[in-house]
Order: sequence, then C-alpha cells, then structure tokens
Amino acid sequence: MHKSIIIATMAATGIAAQADIVRVGEFQSLQFEGFENLDMSSFEQAPVEAFGGMATLLNSNNSFLHTTGGWSYKNMTQKYEGSRLLGTTRGGVEYQFNLTQRSFGGFFSSIDNIADGSVRFFNGDTFVGSDDLLASVDGNWTWNGWSSDAEFDRVVIESNALNKGFMMHDSVRVLQTQVPASGSVAILATGAFLCKRRRR
Repeated sequence: MHKSIIIATMAATGIAAQADIVRVGEFQSLQFEGFENLDMSSFEQAPVEAFGGMATLLNSNNSFLHTTGGWSYKNMTQKYEGSRLLGTTRGGVEYQFNLTQRSFGGFFSSIDNIADGSVRFFNGDTFVGSDDLLASVDGNWTWNGWSSDAEFDRVVIESNALNKGFMMHDSVRVLQTQVPASGSVAILATGAFLCKRRRR
C-alpha cells in the first residue's frame, strides 16, 4: 500500500505538516548517475562519490556496493543503458546528497525471485516519507520516480528480499524542483503511475 507520511516537525502552533510525495513519469535532469565512471572497486564497502561529487553512495547494511555490466543470481539482468549498473548482494543503496532535492527517479530491476522493494526519504535525520518501489524479476527494468513538496537529502532503497539486497539500479537522476504531477497520483490516494521499460 502506498503511504502518505506526516512530517513530525513541530511548528509554533503544534500542528504537524503533511508532505505529499507523488509518483511521476520519467523526467530528465543534468543531475544524472549512470554508474559509468565511479571511483570504486568492483565490490566496494567504503562510501562512493557519485553525481559528479554532489552525492555519496553507501550500502544501507554496511555491506558492499557492486558495479557491473550485468548480474545473475536467481534471475539475470543487463545494464539498462550505458555499460554499468549498480547493485548489492546484501543491504540496500543509500543516496546522500550535498544539497536538498525535490525529485528522485531511476530504473530498477530485481535479480532475486522476490519482486519490488521500498524507498524512504529523509531530510537529515527527519523522516519525510516512503513508498513501494516497483521492480520485476524477469530481467526487465521498471521506472520509478517521485516528487515531494518537502525537501530531502537522503534516499534509501531496499529490496523486499530478506537481506534487502539484489536490487539493481541504473539511470538515476534528481532535481531540486518538483516535477509536474500531471498523470500521477498522490501517494495518499490509491493509484500510482507506472512506466515500465524493457532494457536496452
């Protein structure tokens, strides 16, 4: 079930503000990461600089990040575009940005036999919101994108597998502005916009 999250920031009135996070269709951005030229080993446990120095990538379970052109576990997928994809064998991927953002999106695929996962948004230590992340297990890639009326600077993506791993990432991008939500539905509602793309 999609979720609408109440931000627990207290104003002088003592009333909490509500953050709307909506699913959006594929958008373009100059702030783009295709995992082509990361300064990392094939398996890397240390933080990795990404987005041209604008962000840092971490494993959410203090395990390894892995970059490769294709990966097989219980299922196999090849990179969505370019020459590399990013994934983990255990734990999820955490994106930490130097500047606050309003929109985040990318293409995702699971190489486990368990589809889908979760995404959580934070601003510092403040929880902004969460949603289901859609990822198939047939080797294809699924677009997932969100836009928020509250700023965030950290995004954590984990699979539905027991160890939270084996979720593949490619063609990830962010914007400091909201994406027009035409054709999308607020997470508060029951629907969602999904754009599914086959790998190139």
